[in-house]
Amino acid sequence: MWDVLAHELAREHRVLTYDQRGHGGSDAPPGEYRMDELADDAARLLRELDTGPVVWIGLSMGGMVSQELALRHPALVAALVLANTTSAYPAPVRAMWRERIRTVRAQGVGAIADAVMARYFHAGFRETHPGVVAEFRARLLASDLAGYLGCCAAVGGVDTTARLARIDVPALVIAGALDEGTPVDMARTLAEGIGGARLLVLARASHLSAIEQPDAFEVALTDFLSSL
Repeated sequence: MWDVLAHELAREHRVLTYDQRGHGGSDAPPGEYRMDELADDAARLLRELDTGPVVWIGLSMGGMVSQELALRHPALVAALVLANTTSAYPAPVRAMWRERIRTVRAQGVGAIADAVMARYFHAGFRETHPGVVAEFRARLLASDLAGYLGCCAAVGGVDTTARLARIDVPALVIAGALDEGTPVDMARTLAEGIGGARLLVLARASHLSAIEQPDAFEVALTDFLSSL
């Protein structure tokens, strides 16, 4: 998902991308994952690579992981970009994640693929970029079942709202104006909870704003990096 943006950033910065547990080539241990475990995974990686403090760019689950990383391992984080993410879900949405886990466990990832694409991309983008949507749908269908279920548990249980004030690094919060999964109000909670954070809402963007509005996303990101 980050290949194009990572290539552009690599012109001036050292860029690292990785597959979280349950994704890509990383292990997908059975059982439910927790967000603090995913953050500790990231911390071990950063220490192994001896990166020093990083500017973490995370979208959706990646943004949730970065909140826990900044809270649990503050020496590893210099700044945060939190895109299309949240610090917590209300009870009905938590219940939705539990229902998704039950559905996928019983019927496979294919049972939810169309609904996920409708959340990832707004209708106009799906109509004009069917190839991109097909690519992301294929990636979803290729997901390791144990890894997908484990990550759903971690995402559904995210809960950092009461601790956001402890995050003491520059932060850019990016929201999609059309994002139904993590709407603008959730982004506003993040921006208001982290001291000095900036909120940017991208028009004509749903959940995967970096894919739907790549140019606007890159401009926002490079402006933020230049301000550090």
